[in-house]
Amino acid sequence: MDLPTTRRNVLTGAAAAVAAVGVAGVAPNVAQAARPPIPGGRGAGDVDRTRFLDEFHGQTDDEKLTAAMQWQQSTPGQPALRLLPRAYNFNQPRQLYSGLKLVGTPAGPRNLEINDTAHVPSRCFLGNGIGSGTSSWWNGAGNLFDVYMADFGVQGDQGSSRQQFMDVPVTAGTLYACQFQALSFDFMRSVFGRKDRVCAFTQVVLSGHWTANNLWDTQFTIGGSDNSLWMGGYVNIGTSQSPVQTGTYADNDYQIILSSLSKTDIGYVYCTALNGWRGIKVTGSSHGGLNFFGGVYEGYNGTNLRAPGTVIRLEGGNGTFHGPRIGQAMANPDPAEGGYVHMTDGQWNFIGPSFFRGDTPANVPAIHQSGGRLIIMGATVANDENWPTEPILSTVGGRAIVLDGSMG
Repeated sequence: MDLPTTRRNVLTGAAAAVAAVGVAGVAPNVAQAARPPIPGGRGAGDVDRTRFLDEFHGQTDDEKLTAAMQWQQSTPGQPALRLLPRAYNFNQPRQLYSGLKLVGTPAGPRNLEINDTAHVPSRCFLGNGIGSGTSSWWNGAGNLFDVYMADFGVQGDQGSSRQQFMDVPVTAGTLYACQFQALSFDFMRSVFGRKDRVCAFTQVVLSGHWTANNLWDTQFTIGGSDNSLWMGGYVNIGTSQSPVQTGTYADNDYQIILSSLSKTDIGYVYCTALNGWRGIKVTGSSHGGLNFFGGVYEGYNGTNLRAPGTVIRLEGGNGTFHGPRIGQAMANPDPAEGGYVHMTDGQWNFIGPSFFRGDTPANVPAIHQSGGRLIIMGATVANDENWPTEPILSTVGGRAIVLDGSMG
């Protein structure tokens, strides 16, 4: 089986990563760190009562996490559990509870595919005992309040589509008033939800700098309402060029799926679609609408690695894209795909979209509409490319209004 090479071509390939990491999902053999010294006789834990995972008894990281979670749930205020700057091995699915707090080492962006994870202080490697759905690393039911996770990386199996980070399906409950800050993922089957299991968000904040690279399947399948996703933050998401990670239109292979998500603002999404994968898809109904701010929705490059089909597909919902950058798509589209953006239903506005095409022929529609209501204003094109006309709007159904003639 060919293993994936990293999307940004910064490693020599997954084989090198496997050699550095060891057996898929198992961290390098790093000596267990002792309880850190307290400079001057006083440490952070003396002030806020947080505790490092390594302070707890256990022969394995899973045993330490079990003891730490028991301590957290029994301690008033539920102080945060902290991860040291080292590699952890976890192989046991966990049950979420309200007030759970797990925090790594704050250190800015943390990209697991760079230099064999060496730049990521707190990094968690998931073993084969962790799967997806109800066997995800973190599972929940009912209303789960005040969950906070921050500043660590998670790596799944480099050889197969296996592990999911968190599963709280809409049929069982919702994450409510929770925050996830500066998390990074590599080789994951999924992060929140699964393509067939929508993860319920209510008043959830995704903040800071994120990565979700070398993906095996849709990373974010989210429903719910009243959320703030990467506003003032950033998520870099994409797959590799390996044949084993190839996606297809028929398999609904979108990197992000928003299913009946309402009243939610979405910030900088840097979505790279290649190797059969599409970008973002919106489905279902929406009460209150979505706002997308900025972002890049594109193929890997403008030539042979352009996105195979659409990078934004709108099959329902309502909302506004403010200043999205959209391009390098439609290299090998399915017959059901008509443009960089394909809209079949819903009510959508595009304000100031910027289109760039690379080697995509100029006669390929920038937006194709077959249903719904669409309003466009202020569309522009890359001024270092030859566009003989305005970007093309193709309408075969629904109602479209271009307020300023910026699309033809």
